[in-house]
Amino acid sequence: MTLPDANRLTDQFLAFTKIDSPSFHEGEMAAYVKQVFQDLGIVLHEDDANKYYGSQTGNLYGCWQGTLPGEPILFMGHLDTVEPAYGRHAVLHEDGTITSAGNTVLGADDQSGLAEIVEAIRCIQESHTAHRTIEFLITFGEEAFDKGSRKFDFSLLKARQAYTLDLEAPVGTASLWEPTLISFTVDIRGRSAHAGFHPEKGINALTAAAELIHSLPIGRVDPVTVLNIGLINGGTAVNAVPDHVVMKGELRSRSHETALSLLKKIQDTAKECAEKIRAKANVEYEIALHEYCIDEKEPVVKRYEAACAKAGITSVLSGSFGGSDNNQFAQHGGRGIVIASAMYNCHTVHEYTRISDMVQVARIVMNLMTMEEDEKDEAAVTVSDQ
Repeated sequence: MTLPDANRLTDQFLAFTKIDSPSFHEGEMAAYVKQVFQDLGIVLHEDDANKYYGSQTGNLYGCWQGTLPGEPILFMGHLDTVEPAYGRHAVLHEDGTITSAGNTVLGADDQSGLAEIVEAIRCIQESHTAHRTIEFLITFGEEAFDKGSRKFDFSLLKARQAYTLDLEAPVGTASLWEPTLISFTVDIRGRSAHAGFHPEKGINALTAAAELIHSLPIGRVDPVTVLNIGLINGGTAVNAVPDHVVMKGELRSRSHETALSLLKKIQDTAKECAEKIRAKANVEYEIALHEYCIDEKEPVVKRYEAACAKAGITSVLSGSFGGSDNNQFAQHGGRGIVIASAMYNCHTVHEYTRISDMVQVARIVMNLMTMEEDEKDEAAVTVSDQ
C-alpha cells in the first residue's frame, strides 16, 4: 500500500488553512472540501441543519463504497475553527513544524484531521488497496458545542462505529470518554440606589453574586467533575448600587448524574444567596453535551490499537474533558472514539502541528480503512502480548 506523501499532505493542509472558516462562516471551506472529495470520486451531500443557526453551510456527509466485508466505518471531522480566525497565514518551519503567524489560530483543529483523511484516501486509491465501506461526516459549528451535529440526522448513516479526528494529544492517543457539559447563566436582580446618599435603599446584586461564587466549589469538584464561572457583568457606575448582575459558567463531568446534581446545587444556592439580601436569582442552562464511555475491549478500540501497531505506533487509551461530535454520535447509539490528529496548543494563537505527526496519523487512518476484521483480531493479540 502506498505510504502517505509528506509533501502532498502538507500542501493539502496549507490549502485548508488559506480559507477562513470560523464557526457558522464555513461556506467557502465547505465548497472546497466538497470539491476535494469530488476529485477523489466521493460525493459529499449537504444537509439543511444550517437553517437552525443561519450558518453558511450545513453538515457534509457521504459514502465511499468498499469491497472488504463488514459494516461501514464512519470518520468524522469539522469545518470550523475558533477565533481569531480571519486572515490566517500558516508558517512552515525548517524542522517540519507549522504554526500560524502569531495573530490568529492555525486551524489544525480540525484541518489537520481533514487533511489526514484526504491523504489516506489518496494513498488507498493509488495503490488500489481493498478497503471497508467508509462513511464521512464533516460538520459545521462543532466549536460552538456541536451545533451542527446536534441537528444532523444520524439515520442517514449506516455505520455504528466511528473515529473522530479531533484530539489534542500525542499521536497514537485515543479518548474513550468525554463529559457531559452544561453551560449556565445566573441572572440576579436587586434594586438600584444612589451609593452616596441612599445606599440602604439599594439591594446590591453583586453581593449575592459574590456570595454565590464563594459558596460554590469552583474548580475541580471531584476527580471527574469541574465547575467554572468565566464571565460576570453588572453595575452601571461606581456611585450606584448595582441592581443587575449576569454570570456565565459551565460544568463538565464524566458522570451525567453528577452534572445534573451540581446544576441543582447551583440553582438552589443562587436562590438562597439572593434571598438573603431580598434579591431574586434565575438560572438558565443548556445541556450542550451528554457524556459517553467506550470500553477498551470494544471492537472499535481494538481495531484502533491494531491500526497503530501496524503503523509501528504505540497506542495510548485515555479520556478527555473536551467534547466532540462523537458525543452526538454516541447519543444516537453509535460506538466511537476520538483520536489524536496532530494538533497542539489548540484554541490559541500558538497553535501548531508537525508534518511528521500528520503523516503518522494518515497511516493510522489508512490502516483503519483497509483492515479486515480477522486482521484486527490478530493484531490486537500481538499488541496485548508485547
